[in-house]
Amino acid sequence: MSIRNFPKLFDPGSVAVIGASQQAGRLGTVVLNHMAEGGYAGALWPVNPKYDTLLGIPCYAGVERLPGAPDLAVICTPPATVPDLITQLGKLGTRAAVVLTPGLERETRWDGTTLQQAMLDAAKPYLLRILGPGGVGLLAPASGLNASLAPSRLPAGRIAFLSESDAVMTAALDWAHLHDVGYAKCVSLGGRGDIDLGDLLDYLADDDDTGAILMYVESVVCARKFMTAGRIASRAKPVIVLKPGGPGDDVYDAAFRRAGMLRVHATEDLFDAAETLSRARPLRGETLAIVCNGGALARIAADTLEQADGKLAGDPVILPIDAPADAFVTALQALLAPAAGAPVPDAVLLLFAPSYAVDAAAVAGALVAPVQASGKNVLSCWLGGATMAPARQVFAQAGLPTYDTPEQAVHGFMQLVQYRRNQDQLNQVPGALPRASRPERDAAHELIARALKQGRTRVDGADACAVLGAYGITVAEPGAAPGARLGRALAHELAITVETDAMFGPVIRFGRGGGAAELVSGLADEHAVGLPPLNMVLARDLVERTRVARALAGVRRGTRLRPAADIDALCHALIQVSDLVADTAELVSLTLDPLLADAQGVLALDAVLELGPPRASHAQAIRPYPQELEQVVDWQGAPLVLRPIRPEDTPQHREFFSRLHPEDVRLRFFSPLRELHPNQLARLTQIDYDRAMAFIASRTTAAGAPETLGVVRAVADPDNRKAEFAILVRSDLKGMGLGAILFQKLVDYFRGRGTAELVGEALSENSGIQQLVRRFGGTVSPSLEPGMADLRIRLQVS
Repeated sequence: MSIRNFPKLFDPGSVAVIGASQQAGRLGTVVLNHMAEGGYAGALWPVNPKYDTLLGIPCYAGVERLPGAPDLAVICTPPATVPDLITQLGKLGTRAAVVLTPGLERETRWDGTTLQQAMLDAAKPYLLRILGPGGVGLLAPASGLNASLAPSRLPAGRIAFLSESDAVMTAALDWAHLHDVGYAKCVSLGGRGDIDLGDLLDYLADDDDTGAILMYVESVVCARKFMTAGRIASRAKPVIVLKPGGPGDDVYDAAFRRAGMLRVHATEDLFDAAETLSRARPLRGETLAIVCNGGALARIAADTLEQADGKLAGDPVILPIDAPADAFVTALQALLAPAAGAPVPDAVLLLFAPSYAVDAAAVAGALVAPVQASGKNVLSCWLGGATMAPARQVFAQAGLPTYDTPEQAVHGFMQLVQYRRNQDQLNQVPGALPRASRPERDAAHELIARALKQGRTRVDGADACAVLGAYGITVAEPGAAPGARLGRALAHELAITVETDAMFGPVIRFGRGGGAAELVSGLADEHAVGLPPLNMVLARDLVERTRVARALAGVRRGTRLRPAADIDALCHALIQVSDLVADTAELVSLTLDPLLADAQGVLALDAVLELGPPRASHAQAIRPYPQELEQVVDWQGAPLVLRPIRPEDTPQHREFFSRLHPEDVRLRFFSPLRELHPNQLARLTQIDYDRAMAFIASRTTAAGAPETLGVVRAVADPDNRKAEFAILVRSDLKGMGLGAILFQKLVDYFRGRGTAELVGEALSENSGIQQLVRRFGGTVSPSLEPGMADLRIRLQVS
């Protein structure tokens, strides 16, 4: 739905516990006790007609007797009472509720409606948000809120925990107690009647109290919302996901990877990842140095690192078992600040085994200052039992990641590596596609429409060749396969397939094909899955995640060696398939198998398309580039292209920025910038084409190259109430009407999207943007922040 009224859920000024009690075994008893014991400082209102007071607190006979509208209601009453209670609360003014009552989805009313649906229908007119029904509830330790069934008085921390399992939630709370870890928020989703993971990710992405997000996921209910929210959240802070395996598991893997999240596969890995990512610094590279007081520990760690495909930074530094604290400090400083010309490791693993001659806590204490001053990641393992606990505590209190075993420490480092790779993928700039790869969409659509009109759902043979040919994919003519192989006997046999996932929509699978696929059937990493749309970075990643990637690069395996294939041509084929998926709502599946790949390029020997009813526009988890928004207008007597920005526009965007006057940069970014960092460029050019939209004005230079003349952008909030905008025109083109053309394009898009208003802020001295806003019927008013002005344009008429 949205994040509307979430502040009432997580930071309420008053809480009503409806069904409060002191009878053993009652939900209302448990919740009231937890609220009273949790240190909640707001107004606590028990509701139950059987009591005058509970725990010394006045108890109210019904919702209508409350002294006011509670910010949050916690409902613990029988299922049949819940819908009417929601109606009463909504009328009263309450806008958030935790419904702990289970079983609403299993019981129906006289009209056949489930109690859960009746509850949701009752909440809708009031925008009353409901967590549950069922589940464990929620905790927000910073405000002393424990509206849950879990006995816990945790310290406030920086980790948010979201769980679709009651058992995993309670285990996470126990783990936190054991390791003295605080949480910012803990949420059990229960029946997910109203609030789902996408909503919570949206809220936590901008929550200043949350530094990392842990999730236990069983399924995703709205893939596009989840992917959009996940990408936004993971750009801002680490997002770590534990999901049990099952059908479609590789698709979930691809989705988490695409969103920049880190997936783990075991409960202990989830908590280890929390230990690592919440305390570690961003990793710049992937090399790990080892320093320890025992050769065996070094071998264990190095072997574990090798098995995980990690990179060891030189030989381990092995100190004597009785090495004193200053020896560790010296060794560590030499690794963290090596002599000129020596390689610098990206992280260091400190391994310490118990020694009768050395106080481990003293060693840890001596190392804290140099480690913190270095700015590098130092992971530690204090191997042993109770004797090592003081040393672990020293590092933990200093905010440094520490582990019980060398294997756990190495796995923690590899989690950092994988997280870095996922983040890098979010920020990598794809190369431009050749013009020849632009599809002939009309021709393909005509062929598909004709097949459907004829009642054919299977398209193969010459028609399949023609459809794929329109997208630049060469398919051997029917019956020509033997001849097509002439001169390509050493080509790699591959396969590209498209299938439709029930949750994430179309997915692309790549790997071995033909007879080779049967020989390796069932082996790990023989196929990889990606979510469309693809670009060169994503297509290359899809190829490199398969076992066949080394062979395609011409790397020898054993005594067999096939020549290297044209990887760029293969990536282009994957992108062309992705374009076909985006353009063809009727496409259910596609098979290119075998697909020959060698130095000459790629050639499909067989192709089959399966068609069906058009999928909904939102069925694809990630919205593809919206080509329908492209527009050509006349400007200064020449054609000007207005279109959404693409990741491939990064070089032109960099050039555009370089041609801005420093004063224009200061007015736009509120500070002087000489250039845009690669991460900034990625965020400006890689958008979701839904809540975020950016339009550029582009023209072709005399040399035939595209150039960007201006850009306007806005990002809508999850509730679609407002979108924050910004606009920038090349300095030498100001005053020529380009800004108004771009801004009209933005206004039309967000008005059509149903967004209520455009908002922005500008320096008070920026008269140009203020005049533009007034020209579009907007208002300019002084901001609460000195030297700033608030800009507002209403888009919808009430």
